[in-house]
Amino acid sequence: MKLATLLYAKNSKGEYLLMERAKDPNKGLMSPPGGKLMFDKAESPFECAAREFEEECGITTRTTDWELSGIVTEDNYPGIGHIMIFLMTLSNPVDELPVESIEGKFRFVDPANLEKENIPETDKLFIWENVLNTDGFFSLKIDCNKQPYSGVIETSPIKTKH
Repeated sequence: MKLATLLYAKNSKGEYLLMERAKDPNKGLMSPPGGKLMFDKAESPFECAAREFEEECGITTRTTDWELSGIVTEDNYPGIGHIMIFLMTLSNPVDELPVESIEGKFRFVDPANLEKENIPETDKLFIWENVLNTDGFFSLKIDCNKQPYSGVIETSPIKTKH
């Protein structure tokens, strides 16, 4: 199983920072920045969030700037396999759009317009709904073994602090 982060950052207007991915997985689709945890360094999701945000966006943050807002497990995600994703939310607004990089091109997206975006199917069907509508922590299991995908909330929302 792979372990990764997705990084949810907003600007002062409440728009989410998304990247049109230049590489697989999800090449050509709009997704939050993020990346895989470094096993050889026993990296925590908070350390991964700070490192990936700097690598992909060029913006330095501290581990304490990030909150764990959810965990998503995807069973047999196409092109990846089994993956557990830590959904990390940045506590401070980011108003400057990162420059385009080898990872992709960035833009801010109003949450009301997400359904019009070219985002990964599991994000559209399950993840964004919970990111936008859950006050606190959530856990989600998505079965990608057959179409249509199915998803189940495994825990009721609870507040978390780190």
